[in-house]
Amino acid sequence: MLTYSPNHSSRLPVATEKPWLLLLLAFVWLWPGIIGHTPWKPNEPYVTDVVQQFVAGGHWMLPTVAGQPYVEYAPLYYWLAAMLAKLLSPWLLPLHDAARLATPLFMGLALTFAGGIGRELIGRRHGRSVVLILIGSLGLIVTGHEMTPVVAGFAGFAGALYAMVLTRRAPAMAGALLGAALVMVFLSTNLLQLLLIISVALTLPAFTSWRNKNYAITLSMALLFALPLLLVWPLALHKNYPQVFDLWWQHYALGPLQGFGRLGLFHEFGYYPKLVLWYAWPAWPLAAWALWKNRRYELPMLQLPLLCFAVVLLLLTFSSRSQSEDAIVLLLPLSLLGAVELDSLRRGAASFLNWFGLMAFGFFALLVWAGWAAMNFGWPERLARRAEYFSPYYTPQVSGLAVALALVATVLWLWAVTRRHLRGRQAVTNWAAGLTLFWGLLLTLWLPFLDAAKSYQPVVANMMRSMPTGDQCVAVEAPERLARVSWRYFAGLQLRAFVPGQSMPCRLWLLVRDPRERKLPAGWDVRWQGSRGRDKNEQFVLLQKQG
Repeated sequence: MLTYSPNHSSRLPVATEKPWLLLLLAFVWLWPGIIGHTPWKPNEPYVTDVVQQFVAGGHWMLPTVAGQPYVEYAPLYYWLAAMLAKLLSPWLLPLHDAARLATPLFMGLALTFAGGIGRELIGRRHGRSVVLILIGSLGLIVTGHEMTPVVAGFAGFAGALYAMVLTRRAPAMAGALLGAALVMVFLSTNLLQLLLIISVALTLPAFTSWRNKNYAITLSMALLFALPLLLVWPLALHKNYPQVFDLWWQHYALGPLQGFGRLGLFHEFGYYPKLVLWYAWPAWPLAAWALWKNRRYELPMLQLPLLCFAVVLLLLTFSSRSQSEDAIVLLLPLSLLGAVELDSLRRGAASFLNWFGLMAFGFFALLVWAGWAAMNFGWPERLARRAEYFSPYYTPQVSGLAVALALVATVLWLWAVTRRHLRGRQAVTNWAAGLTLFWGLLLTLWLPFLDAAKSYQPVVANMMRSMPTGDQCVAVEAPERLARVSWRYFAGLQLRAFVPGQSMPCRLWLLVRDPRERKLPAGWDVRWQGSRGRDKNEQFVLLQKQG
C-alpha cells in the first residue's frame, strides 16, 4: 500500500452541488461543435481524408492524405473515427460529422479518468473539482472539440496517471490499465509522448509513497501487458511499407522533437510559459494557491502532478514546435494541483473569480445573441454589416431547435450564477458553466455563420460553377494537399498533382497563392478566383491555358 491516505474528506464543507448536475454540465460541455459543420483547418480536412481512405478500403496500418503517407500521428484516432463513419455515414450523418464523434468519446474517457485521479489521490468529492477545473480551462475548449488525434493521446495520458494512483488499492488492475494507457498514448501520438509517461512512472519511486511492492507489481504488469501491443503497428508498418516506416522513424517518431533523422530542438523562447497564462486559466492560479498553502512537498497529491508538470514542461521547452495543442497535457497536472485546496480558497478570491466569469461570459453571451440577431435579421445594422464582412458566403437561417437549446442554456446559467454562500468550488462551477454557455451558444447560434466563413465548401462550389463544360482536368502543385483533399471531398474532383517546373498535365491550373501577390504566370488567363471569407493568407485562382 502507499503510505499516504487522503485526509481532505474530514474538512470538506457541506456539499451544496448535486452530483448529477455536475455530470450533466460535463456531458453538455462535450457536445457543442461536434456535429453540424464541415471540416475546419488546421487538422480536420486531413483527418477527414484519412478516414475517407480507410472507409474506402485503405490498409488499416497506413494513414494517407491525398494518396500520400500521413504519419504525423499514429492511427488509433483514425481507426475509431473510420469505424464511426462506416457505421453512421451516410444514412445518419455526413462522414465528417460521424468521424468527429470520436472526439467526445475520447474526451469523455479523459474526463472520467481525471475524476478518478482526483478521488483516489486527493479524496472524496475532489474528482468533481478536477473535472470542473479541467473543463473550465480556456485551452481545452477548442482542442477538446476538434477532430484531432491529440484528444486520444490526452485520454491515454489521463488513464496512465489514474493507473499510477490506483496502484495503492488495486495494483494488478492498475498495471493492466497503465499498460493499456501506454498503448493508447503511443498509438495516438508518438514515441516521445510514450517516453514522457514512462519517465513519470519510473521516477515516482524516488518518493517514499510509491517505493513499495504494490507499485512494483503495477509497473511489471504494465510492461507485460503493453510491450507486445506497442510493437504491433510499427512492426506491421515496417514489414509491409518499409519506406513509410523509415519516413515515420526519421521525421515524425518523436513528435515535437521531429524524428531520429534530425532532432528539432528549441522554439521561440518563452512561448509555452506565456501560453499557459491564458491557456491554463483558471487552473494555474488555483495550483499556485495549493502550493503556497501546502509547503509539505512529501504529500503524494503534490508530488505526482508536480513531477508530471515538470517532465511535460521540460519536453515542451526542448521541442522545436510551438503549437498550443501540444500544451494540452499540462492542463491535467495543473487541474489536479488546483483541486487540492479548492475548498480552502479565500472568499475574496472565490468572489473575484465568480465576478470575473460572470462579467466576461455574460458579456460574450450577450454579444453572441446580438450577433445572431444581426446576421439573421439585419439589426443592429452596424453589427450586421460587420457580420457580412467576416462571412460573405453566409445566408440567413434560423434553427428553432438551436434557439430553444440556447435559451434553455442561458436561463440555466443565470440560475446557477445567482446562488449564495459562494466558496471556491461554487466559483469554479460557475466559471465552467459560463465557459460552457459561451461555447454552446457560439456553436449553436453561430454555427452556420462560422461554417460559411471557415469551410472550403462554398469556395469549391463557386469554382466548380466556373469550370468549362466537359473539361474536368485541373492541375495543382503537389505540395498543396489541402486543396487536393478539399476539392475531392466537396466536389468529387481529383486534382492532378504536378511538381513545379515539370510539364503541366492539364489546360486548367488551380493556383494557390498569397492574395498580396499580383503577378500571374505568363500564358494563362484567369477564369475564376476566390478564397474563404476574409482569409488574408490564401487565395485560389483557376487559370486556363491560352491558345
